[in-house]
Amino acid sequence: MYRVVLACAAYLAAFWSVMPARAVEAYIFRGAGDFSFIADGLNFSTGMDRLGRELRGSGVEARVYRWEAGEIAYREIMRRRPESVALMGHSMGALTSMALAKRLQGSGIRVAYMGLIDIPGPGGVVPANVEWAENFYHAFPVFGQLTSGRGYKGFLSNRYVMGQVHITMDKAKLVHNAMISAIWQADAREQSNHLRAYAGEQPADATIDRVEKALATADRRAPATDPYTTAAVTTSDAVPAKPRRKTGSGLPPIE
Repeated sequence: MYRVVLACAAYLAAFWSVMPARAVEAYIFRGAGDFSFIADGLNFSTGMDRLGRELRGSGVEARVYRWEAGEIAYREIMRRRPESVALMGHSMGALTSMALAKRLQGSGIRVAYMGLIDIPGPGGVVPANVEWAENFYHAFPVFGQLTSGRGYKGFLSNRYVMGQVHITMDKAKLVHNAMISAIWQADAREQSNHLRAYAGEQPADATIDRVEKALATADRRAPATDPYTTAAVTTSDAVPAKPRRKTGSGLPPIE
């Protein structure tokens, strides 16, 4: 059992060195009515700032922009060159997210997730390079129904949010939880792809050599006794067994 655990640990350690902290980066866009350039928090889409803080707190790289800053976000993405991005927006920011997703086609950067909150107009068609599109809308007016084009191979979900209106949906906990969960699922898929790609690139003999070296090192350091059932005792600390006293009956004494 001890050797099996060490082998698994050595195998995972070989993979871990090539894994990024997070495979997906998030780019978030506020809606119209954003005067944050005058003072922080002076905008109607404060929920998007909160979403960014929640994502950063969970370990995901997240950046929040005004809805007009699509070009700035695009240049930042091309500079950083993440393997995958998540694009999210409220109101006009939702339209910016869709436009940015289209622009990233052919860039080599995957759009793992696109989360839209109450698109202010006909939703349109999901860009073909978006792997997972999630659209949150409310009843009056129903503008933001997304559709998928012919041959679309991703996943599309239009989700009605009860009890919310346009200026509150960006702050809804249900929406935030759904988006964060989706990003973590997308990130897990990307991490899994990294592992499979790395395993496919490594010669089997090289991996076995790493494991055998780890086991050999562990054997030199391991105690002579089973670490899961007994403690290691050196010769100098050993206590000799107490000899039994003989009795006339031939039975062992009661101690």
